[in-house]
Amino acid sequence: MKFAADDVVKTCSRIESGLRLGPDGIRACCFSVMVSPFYWTVDEAEGLEITREMIVDKRKELFQKLNDDHSDISCKKCLKVEHKKFKDVGFENLGFIDLAHFSTCNLRCSFCGFTQADNFKNARYDALSILERFAPEVVDWDSCVDFNGGEPSLLKDLDRYLDYFKSRAIRVRLYSNGLRYRQSIFDALADGTISWLIVSLDAGTPSTYRKIKKSDKFLKVIENLARYSVAGSQGRGMLAVKYIFSDGNCGEDDVAGFVYSMLAIRPQKIYLGFDFFPLADKYKHQFERGVYDYSEHIDAYAKTYLLLKRHGLTAVHFTESFLSVVIQNGRNLMQQVLDRIKLLEPEYKVGDPLLHLQDFRNGDEPAASEHTLFATGPLRVKAGTMEGDSAWSLAGKRVMIAPATPLSVEILSDPDVGRGTMIGFLDRSGSVQGKSVSGHQVYSYKMISELAPDVILVTSVFHKNDIVNEIAKYADAKTQVLVYVG
Repeated sequence: MKFAADDVVKTCSRIESGLRLGPDGIRACCFSVMVSPFYWTVDEAEGLEITREMIVDKRKELFQKLNDDHSDISCKKCLKVEHKKFKDVGFENLGFIDLAHFSTCNLRCSFCGFTQADNFKNARYDALSILERFAPEVVDWDSCVDFNGGEPSLLKDLDRYLDYFKSRAIRVRLYSNGLRYRQSIFDALADGTISWLIVSLDAGTPSTYRKIKKSDKFLKVIENLARYSVAGSQGRGMLAVKYIFSDGNCGEDDVAGFVYSMLAIRPQKIYLGFDFFPLADKYKHQFERGVYDYSEHIDAYAKTYLLLKRHGLTAVHFTESFLSVVIQNGRNLMQQVLDRIKLLEPEYKVGDPLLHLQDFRNGDEPAASEHTLFATGPLRVKAGTMEGDSAWSLAGKRVMIAPATPLSVEILSDPDVGRGTMIGFLDRSGSVQGKSVSGHQVYSYKMISELAPDVILVTSVFHKNDIVNEIAKYADAKTQVLVYVG
């Protein structure tokens, strides 16, 4: 199948530049319950010297199948499929990496697929040698890796992987259970090599932790989280603690125990999510028919979210950026959560300043509950909401955009935004700082006072409050800070 340069085709960033190095083989991606077809199974990959050219050829084959009306591949069901001109499609680079080439773990979580299948195995192929085929010049500027498994802290060559990602300026999101403390993880978090350390706690009491994870090390994990939170508070990488609601951890003791543990540890972020396996294709009919009932999970989720917010911590909905982007059932589940939060909110006195507990690690951050907003097409601005917005111009203004993301680049290309004088991008991640993106340098937030922008446009989909608060530490009072809404 051949395409002309201006033909509109179906594609996906994961097909073009993604790489899933899994325990069962190598694919373009494994996004939540949605997985792309194999490039090579683990049996095929074991002992095979896989080159970059071989990966490029596999990407092209998958792209052809996506655009073939007669093929039947899982990618066609994914909500991440997009349309663009063929001349804008490329297969040479390394972008998003899902690194999970082994399933060895030191826990046995009841909701884990590896536990349910008793499928814990060591790596059977050299994932690092495959990644090393991609030289720095073919690594996308916004490349990142989800480094999971299995449990990454058990890898003997973990430091070699961290060195590789640092050498390629790849953002690292390292997923761990936090059971084993490693100094190299602390150091990489402190210096920004690890952008996010995401630890799943999934319990609020030692008894529940023992029940669902088959371990009596709950307090040890809490201690390790406290250590990593110190590294995260140093301003480069960040610690996020995740709670996966599943059968057995939705009781009120766990809700209270988790919330007040987080208030004591003060991680830089808290993620709330679900056991998503019942939403996979083989279980989908059960969810749709109401056989698998998420109501208990939803109720505990909403109460946890509101209790955290009551005391000044706003959790992130992990499902919004993970499950909801690929399947409709994920979106439906997230909407049920939001509806439940709205229903219960009056009971929790959210916003009462007397209930806001101070962050002892960093001091109280300025509240960022209401932003001045901006929208494009055409450029307009409004405080609070976009109702009654007014036209706005950046002509004659020195502009910066935070953070450096594909959305930021897209907004920069807007003709109205282009009327301003672009100074550069702002980003917390040390892996991105110093890079040139669309001809503009990426700076740390600490450079704001020296660069003295007139306007800073915040374009993040998530963590808006965190970014606005970080800007507030360094920006002059005359600098306008506006948050993008669409």
